[in-house]
Amino acid sequence: MSEDLSARQQQVLDVIVAWADQHGVTPSYREIGRQLGIKSTNGVSDHVGALMRKGYLERVGGAGAARSLRLTGRARTHLEEDRAVGVPLLGRIAAGVPITAQEDHSRTLFVDRTMLPGGEAVFALEVNGESMIEDGILDGDVVFIQRRGSVRNGDMAAVLVDGEATVKRVYREQGGLRLQPSNSGMQPIWVEPDASEVEVLGHVVGVYRHL
Repeated sequence: MSEDLSARQQQVLDVIVAWADQHGVTPSYREIGRQLGIKSTNGVSDHVGALMRKGYLERVGGAGAARSLRLTGRARTHLEEDRAVGVPLLGRIAAGVPITAQEDHSRTLFVDRTMLPGGEAVFALEVNGESMIEDGILDGDVVFIQRRGSVRNGDMAAVLVDGEATVKRVYREQGGLRLQPSNSGMQPIWVEPDASEVEVLGHVVGVYRHL
């Protein structure tokens, strides 16, 4: 939320944006009021007036004209910035034979928060190799990892084995942990059940690719 908007002003702005995106026009004061449980159109008018004074809305018709509000460039910029979230890029991870994790805390990726799940923290790792190409993950892609100590069978996860990191589909079996590539030309990696240096860093929740 922008620091210069009250919580209610932000709600009104969000309703106007959502309505305009869905219907192609801005809502009336009554429609805004129904969405937010504001019974008085005067109350809505006060919030709209504040948004206009702060540069988020402008009027393109007369004061009494229906649906005469328009979002300004400042409003669109504010909404884009408000949706962006920084994801730390912590290094490289192998989609192939595990490689030693190479941490680089200096880089941050900014993505729309709607691309990522809520809950635990998310970090990013750059993929090295082609073992996950049948899942659409290519060499040089960035995968988003949600921190989680345990994953379900078949989940795609980042796993640390003896200090080396890899991304695979994880299966727990009687013979230990099977790290399965999504490349029919590659063999799985088997981890013994008593192996002590194994850590599931989290499961893959998204992929980012530079075109």
